[in-house]
Amino acid sequence: MKRRFGYKHILLGLTLSIAVTGCANTKPNNPTNETQGGGTPVETPAAKQLKVKTFYTDDNLDKLFEREVNITYTADSDKYKAALDALKTSPDAKLFPLSKGITYRSAKLDSGNLTIDLSIASDGRLGAPGEDLLVESIRNSMFQFTEVKTIEILVDGKKTESMMGHVSLPHPIKRN
Repeated sequence: MKRRFGYKHILLGLTLSIAVTGCANTKPNNPTNETQGGGTPVETPAAKQLKVKTFYTDDNLDKLFEREVNITYTADSDKYKAALDALKTSPDAKLFPLSKGITYRSAKLDSGNLTIDLSIASDGRLGAPGEDLLVESIRNSMFQFTEVKTIEILVDGKKTESMMGHVSLPHPIKRN
C-alpha cells in the first residue's frame, strides 16, 4: 500500500520544523547576552566617549601641563569620575600623574556642586608643591564641565582642612 503525502502532512511538517528551529535559538536579543531574574533581557547602555583636558606635571613639580585624552563612560553622571580616573595615568611619558596614588571613590553632581570622595594611598602623598598642583589639576579638570559650579573634595568621606596636610582646601572650591 502506497502512502500519499497531502498538503496536511506538508503543512504539519513545516510547522514542526519552524517550532524546532525557534526553540533552538536560546540567546536573548541583546548585545551583552545578559538577563535579569525570570530570563528577561537587560539592555546595557552604549558606551560614550568624550575628549577632555587633563593636567599633569613634570619632574620639577612647578607647573601643570595640559593634555587631551578620551574618556569612556556609560551614564552622563559617570563622566566626572572617568575624567578624574584619567588623571591617574599620563598619556605623555615625560609628565607625572599627580593622582597616581589616589583612588577616586565617587564623583556626584547635585545642583551644580560636584562632590568628589577620594582616598590617598601612602605612596600617593605629595609635598606642598605636589599637593597644590594636585588640587589645581582636579579643579581644572572638573571646571571644564560647564554644569559644575563648585567642587567639594572629601577625603575618605570627610571634609578635611587639607588633603595631605600642606595646602588649605576650600569648602567648596568655587569657579573663578
